Amino acid sequence: MGKRETAPLKIQVSSFEELILMTSFTRFPVLNIDEEEGVAFSFIMVPSLTPIIYFCKLDKVPDAKFVHINKITGRIRFGNELSTEPNEDSILLVRTRFSGLLSGE
Repeated sequence: MGKRETAPLKIQVSSFEELILMTSFTRFPVLNIDEEEGVAFSFIMVPSLTPIIYFCKLDKVPDAKFVHINKITGRIRFGNELSTEPNEDSILLVRTRFSGLLSGE
């Protein structure tokens, strides 16, 4: 009996800030940026369940390599190097092309 393929569950969050915060609590904090579509998204894989893609539309595509979030204050900033600040997590921003994220292709 083969594995059943299921389409990923797509959940749109209300803002880029919420997507950053949600991603900072994952085991592998990476945000994918599709510059062409103006969308940011993050994957969450749960064993034996449907993959989940959290996404949001971007007003402006960040030009930095990392986003840094302070989990105590909630302050978000962007930079091109990993942060060494206390209480800050660095999230890698990866430039990708994920055609059809919103249309379901």
